[in-house]
Amino acid sequence: MTAPRILVVEGGVPCRGTVRTPGEKSISHRAVLFGALAEGTSVVYGLSDGADVAASVAAVVAMGVEVERRDDGGLVLHGGRSLLHQPSGPLECANSGTSMRLLAGLVAGFEWQTELTGDASLSARPMDRVAEPLERMGAIVRGQGADCRPPLVVQGGRLRGIEWTTKVASAQVKSAILLAGLTADGPTVVREAVTTRAHTEEMLGEAGADLTVEPWGDGRVVTIRPSSLRPVTPRTVPGDPSASAFFVVAGCVVPGSAVEVQGVYQGPARLGYVTVLQRMGARVVLTPEPGGTVTIGATNLGPDAPLRAITVAAAEIPSLDEIPALAVAAAVAEGTTVFSDVGELRIKEVDRLAAVADMVRAFGASATVEGDTLSITGVGRSGHAGRLRPARFESQGDHRMAMAAAIAALAADPDADHHHRSLISGFSAVETSYPAFADDLARLAGTEPPAPRPLIIAIDGPAGAGKSTVSRAVAARLGLDRLDTGAMYRSVAALALSRRIAPDDQAAVAALADDAELEVGRRVLINGIDVTDVIRSPAVGVAVSVVAANPEVRAHLVRRQRAWAAAHGGGVVEGRDIGSVVFPKAEVKVYLTATMEERARRRQDESPDGVARRDRIDSTRAASPLARAPDAHLLDTTGRTVQDVVEEVLSWL
Repeated sequence: MTAPRILVVEGGVPCRGTVRTPGEKSISHRAVLFGALAEGTSVVYGLSDGADVAASVAAVVAMGVEVERRDDGGLVLHGGRSLLHQPSGPLECANSGTSMRLLAGLVAGFEWQTELTGDASLSARPMDRVAEPLERMGAIVRGQGADCRPPLVVQGGRLRGIEWTTKVASAQVKSAILLAGLTADGPTVVREAVTTRAHTEEMLGEAGADLTVEPWGDGRVVTIRPSSLRPVTPRTVPGDPSASAFFVVAGCVVPGSAVEVQGVYQGPARLGYVTVLQRMGARVVLTPEPGGTVTIGATNLGPDAPLRAITVAAAEIPSLDEIPALAVAAAVAEGTTVFSDVGELRIKEVDRLAAVADMVRAFGASATVEGDTLSITGVGRSGHAGRLRPARFESQGDHRMAMAAAIAALAADPDADHHHRSLISGFSAVETSYPAFADDLARLAGTEPPAPRPLIIAIDGPAGAGKSTVSRAVAARLGLDRLDTGAMYRSVAALALSRRIAPDDQAAVAALADDAELEVGRRVLINGIDVTDVIRSPAVGVAVSVVAANPEVRAHLVRRQRAWAAAHGGGVVEGRDIGSVVFPKAEVKVYLTATMEERARRRQDESPDGVARRDRIDSTRAASPLARAPDAHLLDTTGRTVQDVVEEVLSWL
């Protein structure tokens, strides 16, 4: 399932009904990895359908596990240590820190070298907390920088048991050590001062591992001895408590709401957020279900039962995954809620500590960060009787921030400043854990699910008006892809010059535009050759206006531009005829301009006379002349900062 890149949420709409969240993500990861190690066949139902768990599945397949998907929704894994082998290439963990840390522990027990890679976000996250204990056990772990950032290279082999006291509360670090301990010589002991999620020790015990757990102050001591695993099958993964937190908070903060989240896992240290909400005065009730799951009901009776501020210790929410949802509750509460010792939020998918504070401020409450303490002063009864205000928020690629912002948007006052809708960009980040979140939220709110359709922002204007800079910044803010159509025309011009074809030979140049393989992104390729720098040469700059005036060239490239938008689900497209010809129904059309002197200064390689010449050619050509579409917003960028221009463009969206 594909989530919308941008989500528009109507404020003040109550949520009513029942929902069942995807399979618990942490259990899903472990079910896949333990199934890979177990000798025999494992069948798992209710597995999380997000991209994070998909990364773990792909990793075990790359190491030799045979995986089948059954018609009844079950995932079948034919595993066993004897079947596993060195992967032929890097194990791609995408955005999943859980995959990388647990896989590091798993592959440390094999006498081969494994490279673990991830996306840009994961590559910025430290792995030294895993690398240090694994190296103490005898593995060789190499990463980038002092904090061992990915890509991570693990050389496994003969390991020895160690005693390790975790420096921070981390179920992932504990799990990596325990996985490595399955093949180590002697016992491996992990001490944690604060109890973290117990999925690993619970599931390893079920699979036959020789493992003991003992209390240790407020934490525990887990000891594992060399063990082989057996399949636990069939296994049904219960609903994810962290995902349930968003709907439960929605039920608490939106007046008139009554939400039930069914089939939620209720193991140790997983429902601390419920206790926090209850202490804030929320009406939240837990009803046990067969099989160890629970239904969580949340009701909001309106402004006569406001939430109140409290102090929340990190130990109440060990993984901190529910903090973004709880921040929304704090934002509507009376007084200042303090979250203490939550510095670990800084090394999530983004600096989630800063992102939570930014989200709270965007929706009208106050937030401060001092050291590892987050303080949120809610709107309480001030202003619009305890209501937030609609806002625009960028998730920065963090799935939990995207979902939290959606709940804050629901709680916003629909009459605030005569606006009633909030816009959450980068919303497709939810695909890592909960692709159907927007659909489930829409059903509870009684609205239509967001229809997946291309979102086009068309940015036109003459040379030097700032199209490239502005379109790049807008795309980054909205989490959209960007297409520089000018680079396409420059590529055709460069190809013509390289083949000694005159730019005004219309038939020959049109044939090039039709036949050539064009790839325009961060780098520009034509027929597989990188021409990113070549197309910016003065010679190409002179030829491109002639090439772009060729009607057949324009027809060929317009088809390619529309195909690009369809394949990318829309995007920010810049050029000279985007709003007028290529995408006449674009959601936002912008026509940038600037003074002749300013545009020449920006281009550097052209004089004002050269820029004026290009304007004349572009504006008078017969095919798709440069012109402002009647419904395009005119924006003069002379003397304005990029940030200022981008904010104005986003305000029109």
